[in-house]
Amino acid sequence: MKFLYIECIGGISGDMLVGSLLDGLVPFSELEKALNKLPLDGYRLELREETRHHISGKRFIVHTDTRKEEPHRHLDDIRQLLVNSSLSEYVTTNAIQVFERLAQAEAQIHATTPDRVHFHEVGAVDSIVDIVSTFICLEYLQPQSVYHSPIPMSRGYVDAAHGKLPVPAPATLALLKNQTLHYLDVEAELVTPTGAALIAHISQGPLPTGRSFQIQQIGYGLGSRDLLELPNFLRVWLGEFQMASQTETALQIETNIDDLNPEVYPYLMERLFECGVQDVSFYPNIMKKGRPGVLVSIICDTALLPEVRDILFTETSTIGFRYFPVYREKLPREVLTLHSPWGNIQVKKVIINGRERLVPEFEECKRIARISKRPLWEVYQELTQFLLSHK
Repeated sequence: MKFLYIECIGGISGDMLVGSLLDGLVPFSELEKALNKLPLDGYRLELREETRHHISGKRFIVHTDTRKEEPHRHLDDIRQLLVNSSLSEYVTTNAIQVFERLAQAEAQIHATTPDRVHFHEVGAVDSIVDIVSTFICLEYLQPQSVYHSPIPMSRGYVDAAHGKLPVPAPATLALLKNQTLHYLDVEAELVTPTGAALIAHISQGPLPTGRSFQIQQIGYGLGSRDLLELPNFLRVWLGEFQMASQTETALQIETNIDDLNPEVYPYLMERLFECGVQDVSFYPNIMKKGRPGVLVSIICDTALLPEVRDILFTETSTIGFRYFPVYREKLPREVLTLHSPWGNIQVKKVIINGRERLVPEFEECKRIARISKRPLWEVYQELTQFLLSHK
């Protein structure tokens, strides 16, 4: 599974994020071609190769006409600008959602509603281009998941349309609620409102631990200043998770039985599972002298051999069994409790290639079917659909 990791070494802003994605991951020509679909003029793009602390990377610059006064756009103005473009639905939808996040944060700070917020800095041409460009690049790369590092917080003041604002700016801080942050004693704006809104929207959180992966590409996006205290750049990794499975040794225990009352087998299975075995299977077979019989096959931990021995000798007619070591390879899994339209339900979470998959527990489906007096297959189907849409 392909993933993108955003390492906020020197903070994050829209131009730093786009610059990192253009540093060998996305062709600049692809971005320019896609941006032609946005009905916005009065700017030109530049991609520079520069260094910060002797490390080279790309600096993405949106040059605007400083002689022309930019209009103070509302949220609906930006919605209409994007809807009227010929950009893809993915780019349009996600860019609008980022501006909605920004509007909600500003509305909360200024005690107004999102639709009445005047976008000043983030409504300017360069911020619009930064946000749209981010999703053009992500659409090109198509990572299945995005993660990010802890975000650095700094101190100082920044000049804005409302006058001097503290660093982090109020909107930035509001957008970073519930994020993992760390403080650096640096007098500079390391995280902009645009950068905060983008990371809050696109990232699923910290990079998962305990997963094997390969890094395929690395990009550096440079900020505009060369800070003494730290390298002012953002680094991205494009990688792929490897299959993460667990291998363990177990016992496979087998016996052939041809003279047991068939009604005993369900009880035998119940007893074996109660003692903690991992799997029980019954197979019809033809035994010596042509007699039909049943092969009882059990998988269990080595430590359970005495208990399984006792159950087989006391609950069945067998007078002997065989066992041998086997290797089991399994995906990581855990049982979760989720709130659903049917109340709290237990589901199994399986992880494959770093991707989570939720699976209904059969006993839960049975319970819901009995309570609701509906067919089991119908409940199972609805619960499966619910889990597919659950995030």
